[in-house]
Amino acid sequence: MVGPRQPGLLDKGLVLHTRAYRETSLMVDVFTQEHGRFRLIAKGARRGRGPLIQVLRPFAPIRLSFTGRGELKTLTAAESLGSMRPLSGKALFCGFYIAELLIRLLPTEDAHPDLFERTIALFQAFAESAALDQLLRHYEIALLEELGYGLRLNEDRGGLAIDPQGDYLFDLEKGALKVQAATPLSVSGATLLGLEQGTLAGDRERLEAKRLMRKMVDHLLEGRPLRSRELFQSLKVRSLD
Repeated sequence: MVGPRQPGLLDKGLVLHTRAYRETSLMVDVFTQEHGRFRLIAKGARRGRGPLIQVLRPFAPIRLSFTGRGELKTLTAAESLGSMRPLSGKALFCGFYIAELLIRLLPTEDAHPDLFERTIALFQAFAESAALDQLLRHYEIALLEELGYGLRLNEDRGGLAIDPQGDYLFDLEKGALKVQAATPLSVSGATLLGLEQGTLAGDRERLEAKRLMRKMVDHLLEGRPLRSRELFQSLKVRSLD
């Protein structure tokens, strides 16, 4: 526990990003269960070797309380909420990507309790699983649903069942349109069904799913670049997003 104990720590949260603020403090982006995503100041967190900076590690689950009604709140207390293995390698880059998506796409102070629990589970899975691309695809679909863009992946625009042997053009607003032959912009029916069922079996399906979900995410970002992708490229890491 850091700081004087409050009558009750108010909310569960996940640290998304931290950066230095003034001489001894931190600016922290958090995603919380009851209050959604917002930014706060952790005063004195960088002073000496106090425990607060250890609690506020990126991607760490915490319990916290805070004050303030404006855009920038003030942390009053925080404690670690269980242990989570630190991320490394490609899993760490995936963590940066998901954190940036949440910061960029979720409205501030808009609660998404189910997505919060899914996000906690995702970061735990990042530390334990090698199937990072499948974890990302499953989460991206859940995030789109939370934002009001539920993807119809098992039927086309006319309501017909997706043909696993067919090829489709997919639009975020309109859904799937069957085409006569595969094109550089199309995806197979097997890929759409694999996304729906969470089972992307082959290399083609995984590559097409990655390309499709990147298109969906880029549409929501309105062309704004993601820094995490730039980081992947600068370090010559094969991006999974």
